[in-house]
Amino acid sequence: MIRHIVREFMRRAPFTSAGHLSVPLARQDDRTGSRMSTGGRRQEMTLDDLDSAALDFQIGNLDGWHGHVLALPSWFEHSQSPTSQAFRNQMLRLWSAITGRTTYSPVEHEDTPEIADADALVRPAFYASSDLHYAGAQIIAMGHIVMRSGLVAGDRVLEYGAGFGQTALALARLGAHVDTVDINPAFCKVVKRSAEHFLASLTPHQGEFGLNPAGNDNAYKLVLFYESFHHCFDFFSLIEKLPSLLAPGGRVILAGEPIFDEHCPELPYPWGFRLDWENVAVMRHRGWMELGFQREFLLDLFAQAGFTCRVYTDPNSHWATIYQFQQA
Repeated sequence: MIRHIVREFMRRAPFTSAGHLSVPLARQDDRTGSRMSTGGRRQEMTLDDLDSAALDFQIGNLDGWHGHVLALPSWFEHSQSPTSQAFRNQMLRLWSAITGRTTYSPVEHEDTPEIADADALVRPAFYASSDLHYAGAQIIAMGHIVMRSGLVAGDRVLEYGAGFGQTALALARLGAHVDTVDINPAFCKVVKRSAEHFLASLTPHQGEFGLNPAGNDNAYKLVLFYESFHHCFDFFSLIEKLPSLLAPGGRVILAGEPIFDEHCPELPYPWGFRLDWENVAVMRHRGWMELGFQREFLLDLFAQAGFTCRVYTDPNSHWATIYQFQQA
């Protein structure tokens, strides 16, 4: 069961199937770095195709869907400002149309109860996949996050959407004091078992994006999102809150996030749901929030919150592309 869930996460990687999985090393300076390069032939699918796509996704019948992209419904209005409440409401309407559900609730729709049976110690997370390429790419990404964290022993770290908590555990074993926040109680139990086994300063907290386990402002030297930021629908408020979480000189890191260089059929707006078939299929199946972002739009939001950005890529793992934010 857990191997099946991990493979589901693998197939639902936060990158469009039309893009390349490995990218050349880019010049590493402000606002540089390789992201979503799109290409290839697309075929349109409609909302009526989603039940079939979701079923094929679950059983691994993928070949017939490669290159398919969901066509937006006729009522979708591109002219609305992406920062407006009207655009946000339109995205919630689109979420309902894709998922077949009514009102979005992170507690209900981001849960993965099957994780309760997960092996927290011997083969957690990507280790359970038995896929050496996938596992290797994940380990590279973890190492890159550790390298770019700017931490020293004793610093406090907050990771949102930590899942199995493998990166959080690595930072704790290196001497950091780490809090994790996850909406899923089963993931919190997995992190707790890992912390107890390794005698690590690692504390899980069940909650939503924006929760501050420290209880006071400016507590964390690092706030980390690894394959999680794109699940936050209220990301405008979250970005505005980040400065109050950071200690002086602290950093925010986004890694493994679907950030695009240009508008394309998979992401034809500044932010919103990725429309490649795998992501809309898993949305139909799970009800998850599966957002993507145009790079210029996202970095401008962080700039408005007082952050500068550096982007670091890795030629061997797209999950290892790091957006490192610091307050100007």
